[in-house]
Amino acid sequence: MIRVLRRNPLFARLWLAQIVSQAGDWLDRVACFVLIGELGGASARLGLGVLFGVEQALRLVPTAVVGPLAGPVADRWSRRKLMIAADLSRAVVVLGFLLVRDPAHLPLLYALVVLQMGIGIFFEAARSAAVPDTVSREELHDAYAVMSATWSLTLCLGSMAGGWLVSWIGVRGAFVVDAGTYVASAIVLLRLRLPPMPHHEGPFRWKDVVLLSDLARAGRHARERGVAAAVWVKTFWGAAGGYLVLLTLAGRERFGESGGSIDDIAVATGALFAARGVGTGFGPLLAGWFSGRSDAALRRQVTGGFLLAVFGYTLFGFAPGLTAACVAVAVAHLGGSALWVASTVLWQRGVADAWRGRVYALESLGASIAFASGGLLAGWAFDRTGSIPTTAWIVSGLVLVLGAAWAATARAEDASAGRRPAP
Repeated sequence: MIRVLRRNPLFARLWLAQIVSQAGDWLDRVACFVLIGELGGASARLGLGVLFGVEQALRLVPTAVVGPLAGPVADRWSRRKLMIAADLSRAVVVLGFLLVRDPAHLPLLYALVVLQMGIGIFFEAARSAAVPDTVSREELHDAYAVMSATWSLTLCLGSMAGGWLVSWIGVRGAFVVDAGTYVASAIVLLRLRLPPMPHHEGPFRWKDVVLLSDLARAGRHARERGVAAAVWVKTFWGAAGGYLVLLTLAGRERFGESGGSIDDIAVATGALFAARGVGTGFGPLLAGWFSGRSDAALRRQVTGGFLLAVFGYTLFGFAPGLTAACVAVAVAHLGGSALWVASTVLWQRGVADAWRGRVYALESLGASIAFASGGLLAGWAFDRTGSIPTTAWIVSGLVLVLGAAWAATARAEDASAGRRPAP
């Protein structure tokens, strides 16, 4: 699969930029977790579950707000320049976290998270739309599998490094390192050369953005191409946003020796997110080897991904220690990453080049709202029950129900299109 990097130098450059910036993202994320836990615990005005749930929601809601603009922009303007501008802007924003020093500054921290993620959606829309321009259609699955594995590697190493860096150079040092990674990513992208932008049937209009007309047209385009169910996979998967809040809570309250030092909490949190990275790295690769890469196989991978995630987090609720918990998390995210990549490849194969940015924005809109809701639900459930296992089982039950609902939706689309439904 690494051959896709050797044969496609443009894709290799895009991939290198991903490594640099995403590794820094996870340094930043762990530092934010630790800072919120420290300042939120000192203020004691809201439960930690809600505080972490709000952080999760605020990292996702900007996609819903900015996505309707980012998609059309990524379909009409230079995707390379858009990614570079987003990288440099995020470097400036991340340095603003250095101003957060006491509980009264938590609103500033949340505002900076919103701004960072709002800018990031322009980068992701442009990057996602650019991938099919750097590889052949036959190599598209390999390219996304490599990018998923890379995201997982940066999650794993970045989370572990984030935990250790916070204990070594402090929270603020981690923020400075993250700003540097954005600048490095922009430098890598300077020499990325992409094909000319495709012709569009109409001009950019703010009215279409405000009224979501472009996204509505993208939805119709996806339905006409028979890939609407693939576009909505991540929305049905959105309850899994509660799993991410659960990892943060477990790192502090269960495995980080609640009330102990920040170093213990940072290392435990980093280990849990690193385990997530291990699972997401191998998921698409194993799914491809065992199931295949046809459209029917990809639809089966989505269904199986829901089931494996539920199984893993059910085990997580019973885990007696950090090591066992990390194994359960890795197993769960084998499924989560398999369904993520499979759904992306399915709709990327089906939609036209001129629609990629807007279909991505539509997919991200549904996913961000669903993930934010899932995260808030998990935070609320923990604050009410005080139990990591109970919260895990509540979230898993919802994921199972939504997975079954997606499978029914996909079967209906397959029947309508005359395809053989996936078993």
